[in-house]
Amino acid sequence: MASRPSCGLDHPSAQLQRPALTADAVGMSEAIARAPRTTILSRVADEAGFSIVEIMVAAVVLLVGVMGVLTLLTGAMSTTAASSQRSGATNLARELLEAVRGVDYDIVTPTLLVPTLQARGLGSGTPWTIERRGVAYTITAVTCTFDSPADKFSATAPADVCPSQPAGPTGDPNGNDFRRVTFQLAWTDRGIQRSMTQSELIVNPSGGLGPLIKKLEPLTQTITSDLATVASMTLTTSPAAAVRWHADDGKSVGDALLSVAASGTWGVNWPLGLSGSGGEVLDGSYRIIAQAHDDRGIAGDAKIATVVLNRRAPYAPPSLAGGHDTRLNDWVDLSWRLNAERDVVGYRVYWAGADLLKGGGNDILVCPSGAGASMLSSTTRSCTDTNPPSALATTYLVVALDRDSTGNLREGNARTVSIAAPLLRPAAPGGPLAATTVDNAPTLTWTAPLVGAPIFYRIYRDGTALADRHDRTSGNGVTWSDAPSNTTHEYWITAVDSTYNESDPIGPVTWSP
Repeated sequence: MASRPSCGLDHPSAQLQRPALTADAVGMSEAIARAPRTTILSRVADEAGFSIVEIMVAAVVLLVGVMGVLTLLTGAMSTTAASSQRSGATNLARELLEAVRGVDYDIVTPTLLVPTLQARGLGSGTPWTIERRGVAYTITAVTCTFDSPADKFSATAPADVCPSQPAGPTGDPNGNDFRRVTFQLAWTDRGIQRSMTQSELIVNPSGGLGPLIKKLEPLTQTITSDLATVASMTLTTSPAAAVRWHADDGKSVGDALLSVAASGTWGVNWPLGLSGSGGEVLDGSYRIIAQAHDDRGIAGDAKIATVVLNRRAPYAPPSLAGGHDTRLNDWVDLSWRLNAERDVVGYRVYWAGADLLKGGGNDILVCPSGAGASMLSSTTRSCTDTNPPSALATTYLVVALDRDSTGNLREGNARTVSIAAPLLRPAAPGGPLAATTVDNAPTLTWTAPLVGAPIFYRIYRDGTALADRHDRTSGNGVTWSDAPSNTTHEYWITAVDSTYNESDPIGPVTWSP
C-alpha cells in the first residue's frame, strides 16, 4: 500500500514544537464553544460611549475650526467691500473727468468748475459730496494752468499756474496750453478714512496759440440804476488783432475797442437798453465771454465776467387765464405763463376783491394758501381757489416777485383776468383710455370728446380729488407720457374747455412697471 504524504504536522519534530494548551485556555475555549451565538454578537457590538471630557475636547476643537473659518470669511468680505468702494471711487473719478471734458475750456477754473458740475447733477453741497452704492464720497477739485515747455515757456506765468512755472527758454505769448484737473475722493471704510486721487490734462482747444487775456475787470458787477444803459469792462491782452465778446442772452455780441495799443488795453461796452422800454436786456445774471484773436483769426483762451441786472420790479406775467370748475363743488382754476426775467423768485395770486380792481385794500391772497407760505415757486404756473367768493363774475390777478437791492421781496406789475359765471361742463373725453409702456414710462392714449373742443386735458393719478391732479397736456393732443416709475399707478383723464370748466373723468386705467 502506498503511503500518504505527510504535511509536516505529524512529524515528530513538529509535534515537539506545538505549544501545549493550559487547563484555563482549554476551559475558556470549551465555554465559548458552548455559548449561544447571540450572546457573542451582542458583546462584540456593545459600545462603551464617550466621556464628558472627550465631548468637551471635541467641541472645543470644532469651535476653534469654525471660528477660523468665520474669521477667514469675515476678512474676505471686508476685503471685497473695500475693493468695491475703491472701484466705485475710481469709476466716479473717471466719470467726473469725462464730465470736465464736456464743459467749455474757460469754465475749467477753480471758481467755476465745481458749480458747473453740480448743476449737471453731479452731487451737491459744501464739502462736495456724491453718493454711489451707499458710499458717500467727499470730493476736492483742484485746477491749474499748465504751460508746456515744447513751445517755450511764457515770459509771464499764466494765472493759476501749476504749481509754479519752471525756468527755461521763453518766447510763448500764451502759456495756457493745458489745464490740469485733479480730483481727490475721500470716504470712510469701517471707521478708517480712505482716499484716492486722479488727475487729467485738458487740452486748450485753441492750442494755446492765440493771444492771452491777462486781465478782465471787473469780473463781477451789479447794475441797479434804471438809467444805466451800458455795462463796461476793461481787458488787458498780449499782442492781439481783435477782441470779440458775446453775452449769454442769446443775442448780444460785439468787438472790443482798443483804447491803449501800447499796453494792449481794450474796452467792452454792452448796451442794455433803457429799463422799462420793453426792448431792454431783462433783469437777471448774465455772463460776458471774451476772447482775443491774432491776425490769423486764432483765438486764445476765454475770460468770463458776470453782470447782474436788477433795475426794476418784474413785469406782469405774459398771460393769465382761468374760470370756474364745477366738477366737484365749485372752485376757480387759474394758469399763467412764466416771466422771462432771470431774477424772478416766485409768484402770488390775489382775488381782486369786490371792487374788481388791484389795490384798494381789499385784495385777498389766494395762492399760496396756508400758514408760512409767502409765495409760489418760480416755476409754478397754476393756482386753484377752492373757496371762491361767489359763482358770479369776479377778477383775479397774478404778480411775479424778485428781490430789491437790499434783498427784500418785491412784487412786480399785475396781470388780471375777469372770471365769468360758470357755464355748462364739457363732454368727457372719448374712450377707451389705454396705458402702454414706452421707454419704461407709462403712456396714456384716448380720443377726443364727441362734442366740444377742449383746450387741454387733465391727468389724475391714483384718485380723482383735487390733490390727485398730476399733470396736464400742453394742448388738446390725446396722448401723454409720465416719467419712468417703479410703482403701479391708476390714471384718469378729464377734458377742460376754454372757460376752464372740467368734464367727468374717464378711467381708471392701471399701469404696472
